[in-house]
Amino acid sequence: MNPNVNLKKETPTEGDAKRDIEKLSKELLKQEKQQKKQNVKEQKKQEREGRKQQNKERSSLLAKGRYRHAEPGTRSVKPPSPTKHLHKISSIPRLSQVKKEKEN
Repeated sequence: MNPNVNLKKETPTEGDAKRDIEKLSKELLKQEKQQKKQNVKEQKKQEREGRKQQNKERSSLLAKGRYRHAEPGTRSVKPPSPTKHLHKISSIPRLSQVKKEKEN
């Protein structure tokens, strides 16, 4: 047997180096994809949390009656007062008053 033949098999060839480079580049691309996917996932999570926070704030403002559907920078309109039309109701005579007037 020729000892040079065995040595030739053990040394890395040009094809092995190319395969190693391809393998490393595939791993790198895979890692980049995973990182990008993770970033997108994190961004969506932050957006969801922001929307949840906004909804909580709106709900609390609605509960307090302070939320207006006006655009920022525009004049907000106050909701109508629940006692605004009470003067009309108080001017209507009650049934007991009407009966007394008829008797007199």
